[in-house]
Amino acid sequence: MFAVLKTFVRQTWLVLGLACGLSAALAAVDAALRDRIADQARHRLEQTVLQVVPGGTTALAVTVAEQTVYRVEDAAGDLSGWAVVAEGRGFQDRIRVLVGLSADGRTVTGLTILDSSETPGLGDRIQQPAFRDQFTGQPSDRPFARAGSGGATASATHPVTGIHAVTGATISSLAVINAVNEQLSRIRDDLSRHAISSEKTSP
Repeated sequence: MFAVLKTFVRQTWLVLGLACGLSAALAAVDAALRDRIADQARHRLEQTVLQVVPGGTTALAVTVAEQTVYRVEDAAGDLSGWAVVAEGRGFQDRIRVLVGLSADGRTVTGLTILDSSETPGLGDRIQQPAFRDQFTGQPSDRPFARAGSGGATASATHPVTGIHAVTGATISSLAVINAVNEQLSRIRDDLSRHAISSEKTSP
């Protein structure tokens, strides 16, 4: 009986020792790779920023109106535009969108989906150019609305830009539309003032 107990204790300590050793090894690997992974993620985001702001060569993270936005500059260091992240609740989960804007913040220059867990073959079609490209070239001070809905009817006092929703994915489409509208309403004027300030201080 004592021999069995002794064997059990020895095996238990062996398992605990292995567990502690593996945990320490994983922690060391995580610490060694954390910065590299963060750098790679930052690089991918910066490259995506340049895709939604034509003419830019560098993307700098700056704070405008207490938000992190990306100031995009051309090869000469002049302001090409901005990129801002917008978020909304989709059918499955949160959807993160990157919106490109002109230097004065008044025109949408591009839009792409950063993160989406929408239904494959339906909601995830918001990532296709046929949907995303509808935003490009549109004024940022005119709200977007689903085309064909009552809210997309333009008037002289309340002009809107109609966006055709993805067939079978109205919730996902509206999540993008609403996220873009909310973010642009918060940041557009601040970006315009920031751009004017940059022009005044440039040599």
